[in-house]
Amino acid sequence: MAMLAQSNAVAAAARRAGLDSAKPFGGQGIAPGEFVRIVRPLFETWDAEAVTLSERTADKVHRGLLISFEAAMRCRNPPEVPLKEPTGVLTKDPHLVFSVGARRVIVTFDPRWLTTSTANTTLHEAAQEPLVFSGIGTVASVSEGGQVRISALVFGQPKTLVQAQVDYIQQSILPEPPGLTWMDFRNELSECELSQLHLDRSQKGETVGRKSFALLFDEDEVMPGQIDRDVLTQVSRVVSEYRRDLRVAISSLLFNDRGVAVADLAAHFLAREPALWKTLTVPGLTTLIKTLNLAVSTVSGLSEEQAADLDAAMRETVASYLGCVEVDRKLPLHERLLPGYGDYHLCGAELRLVYSAAKRLLDEANGEDPEAPLNEWRERGLFRTVVWEEDLDRSAVEEEEASALMQAWLNAQPE
Repeated sequence: MAMLAQSNAVAAAARRAGLDSAKPFGGQGIAPGEFVRIVRPLFETWDAEAVTLSERTADKVHRGLLISFEAAMRCRNPPEVPLKEPTGVLTKDPHLVFSVGARRVIVTFDPRWLTTSTANTTLHEAAQEPLVFSGIGTVASVSEGGQVRISALVFGQPKTLVQAQVDYIQQSILPEPPGLTWMDFRNELSECELSQLHLDRSQKGETVGRKSFALLFDEDEVMPGQIDRDVLTQVSRVVSEYRRDLRVAISSLLFNDRGVAVADLAAHFLAREPALWKTLTVPGLTTLIKTLNLAVSTVSGLSEEQAADLDAAMRETVASYLGCVEVDRKLPLHERLLPGYGDYHLCGAELRLVYSAAKRLLDEANGEDPEAPLNEWRERGLFRTVVWEEDLDRSAVEEEEASALMQAWLNAQPE
């Protein structure tokens, strides 16, 4: 798992659980169970890294490909206690078997890394009748006859929507926000269903008008200015030049409300009636808030169809990208946590770097070269022209704030 993106979150979960991640689960007491409890929702966010195994993708898989899978499976040679290292002989080692279309799929694993319930109960039940398992693994081989062999990195029985909702209710302190649906608790293999839902909404004409969307990132995985470059690059690719009138802002995303359950923060950030357009779920965002330092970029002026295209482009090209949600400034968390002013204005083929009067004065006082940001973007060649644009509203607000501070200072002076 350390080879994969977001492995820092997995390592953090292991530390919290008191797990020695260099040793198999066997002999570590309750730590493996606690680790699984903490890390399980994390894999919901990993579909950007893995290709979902389905009839549509089965003919394209190849050795070394990272894939996600979910199906009703049978277990062959269920593990026996004490759990032993695999022999490498398939007829002797425990493994899972299922079919995808005409292809037979075999999932192999090291029994020593199984938790007690999986090793002693679930897999033995699957030997008697098929049970649904989901997971992530790498393709070990594809035979000439079409048989796909997967080496599992993680697998288990997927949490049902009812279980996910019960977990949320148990963790929450605040009343459930309006607008939560079963899609807010979907599992990690529902990306195709989500895309279809968004397509259906688009076909029904429910995407009239331009909206703002918040794109979330793992802040520890980016360099200064990287989110700016990634977002503007992908936006310029998915939005036609003649339709561009977009504003982009970037900031840290700090969910630091004391006395509020993290599940509440996630739910109230994602829920509204009518439902927000989003690719994040309550369990997934809960895990992200707990395990990562987050950054956010808001992009204003997109249609839902363009947002879907941007989400797909970001998932394909940006490893630090985690998902997005439609912005509604009437939601208290959105108003308080998301950046209120834009950093960039993308208009046609022109990029405008947005500034305020106070920021310009501060930069000048610090001796910064006002031409440096312009030259940096011009050298990248993404846009025909790059210019400055003053945010007059922001400048006016800053002027009023400065005037109020000066007046307060004057009032405090002795006569």
